[in-house]
Amino acid sequence: MTVEMGRPPISAPRPRLSITSRLFGFGSIYGKTIRDSRLATIMVTGLITGLVLGAGKAVAAAFDTPTARIELANLANSMPPVLAGLAGNPVNVGTLGGYFEWKYGATFAIIAALWSILALSSTLAGEARQGSLDLVAAAPFGKRRIAIEKLAAHLTAMTISMVVLAVACWVAGAAFGTVLGDEIPASAAIGFALWVGLIALVSGSIAWVLGPLVGRGAAVGFAAAIMFGGYIVSGYAASVPAFATIANLTWFHWTANHLPLAGQYDWISLVPVAIVAIVLFLLGVELFERRDLGETTTVRSPSLPPAALGLRSPVGRAFGEQIPVALSWGLGIGLFGFVVAAASRSFGDELVKQAPGFITVVKTIYPDFDITNAGGFLQLVFVEFGFIIAGFAAANFVGRWASDETSGRIEMLLATPLSRARWLQAGGIGAFLAVGAMTVIFALAVAFGAGLAGSQVVTPFLGSFSLALFALAMVGVGVGAGGLFRTSFAAEIVALVVIATFLIDLLAPALKLPDWVHQLALTAHLGQPMVGTWDPAGIILCLGIAVGGVLLGTWGMARRDLAD
Repeated sequence: MTVEMGRPPISAPRPRLSITSRLFGFGSIYGKTIRDSRLATIMVTGLITGLVLGAGKAVAAAFDTPTARIELANLANSMPPVLAGLAGNPVNVGTLGGYFEWKYGATFAIIAALWSILALSSTLAGEARQGSLDLVAAAPFGKRRIAIEKLAAHLTAMTISMVVLAVACWVAGAAFGTVLGDEIPASAAIGFALWVGLIALVSGSIAWVLGPLVGRGAAVGFAAAIMFGGYIVSGYAASVPAFATIANLTWFHWTANHLPLAGQYDWISLVPVAIVAIVLFLLGVELFERRDLGETTTVRSPSLPPAALGLRSPVGRAFGEQIPVALSWGLGIGLFGFVVAAASRSFGDELVKQAPGFITVVKTIYPDFDITNAGGFLQLVFVEFGFIIAGFAAANFVGRWASDETSGRIEMLLATPLSRARWLQAGGIGAFLAVGAMTVIFALAVAFGAGLAGSQVVTPFLGSFSLALFALAMVGVGVGAGGLFRTSFAAEIVALVVIATFLIDLLAPALKLPDWVHQLALTAHLGQPMVGTWDPAGIILCLGIAVGGVLLGTWGMARRDLAD
């Protein structure tokens, strides 16, 4: 009997993948990235849409007559440049679109930019550190293709969000317009959304380039500092001579005359922003192609005693993991604070020249508030955005702690004599220590800048620790949420709380919402720390949230399963 052996097929036929799987699913790197980022895309899109419609309705209701619009325009145009500052150039403020552009336009760019920075910093660097890219790279995909498809996914998500923003602007003008000129044409809505998207992408491109070089945490810190610093410098370039030269390097300054919602267009100014973003994206792809996966250049730090850093205790290990990130955030925020503090003398001189009456009014209402020195200028310019940056730093620390579980490393840690509760508490304490290290760095930078400006240094130095209080509370929120539910979205919850706090603190007074709404913002309970006015209730509240979050997370961690 003979048996004839057939030739086995050289390769098994490849399964056909549906278009849906390729675009949204596991059929491609692009589709998987779109799927993984769906929650962030929905959150940001919903946030900006709600802000456009909510603020549009509130503004139209508050200024619903031509007389009210004229008074509003007169008030905006009468403000000296040194006081207008970050609000920018008031153009057609008497219309719904003009007021919206002047008052809230930059807020949308900042929210979108923060999303882009967080997303693009972790797209390659974060996944490489966790080891998830190793499996993808082992497949027949080159690293260049991996980077390009992941970048394309973020560009797609940003495009979707900006299209929704344009539609929301058009709808707000059509639905809430009460006087002549309130309608927002499609060209204006598209021009505004295009500006927001480009500002976001060029800010994110910095994190995209730095991520493969220095890691996710450092990339976020430096990119956020450059973005916020550029916004501050551009806003005060006309009134603070020290900012004039630096402002020419910022994309906020390049596009300062592009105010489409106010009927003023400068399309050419968007071209260099797009060019810079494209160049940095290509550079990031090339750097990722040429470097080993996960290889980064960490920020060097002084050696610490083994008892405080290393593997001798869970707290030491947790803090050691956070140190490079804490140093990066401290340097980034410190650079921002140093520039603002050092420019306070120029600001004070211009304020005396342009608005001496305003100084008298401020001193009458707040006798201890001297807006012409470093502390007053920092309170006016630095603190509000400092809270946002410190909050996102806390989200980064929470994400670093959460990576123990999301990467599967916790199973190895729990194989030692380490309980779940002890692991969570050590991670929370390590994040608290990281907040402290970050704060010391940027507080020293702020004090140094204040000293160069000839102002008192102790009060701004101590006032900088108000940012630490807010960051500690946000760490408590993240650790509590991670312990109760899943650590995989703990950092996202912190980021969402930070953005919500910023919007409430910004919009509640401006839109004359009930006082209880404004009180929901944690930052509304911290007083004026840069000028030495503290609110004890806010201090207790922040510390209570921080400690309570760890205790709540400990209780929840002991009662749930680990992430699959």
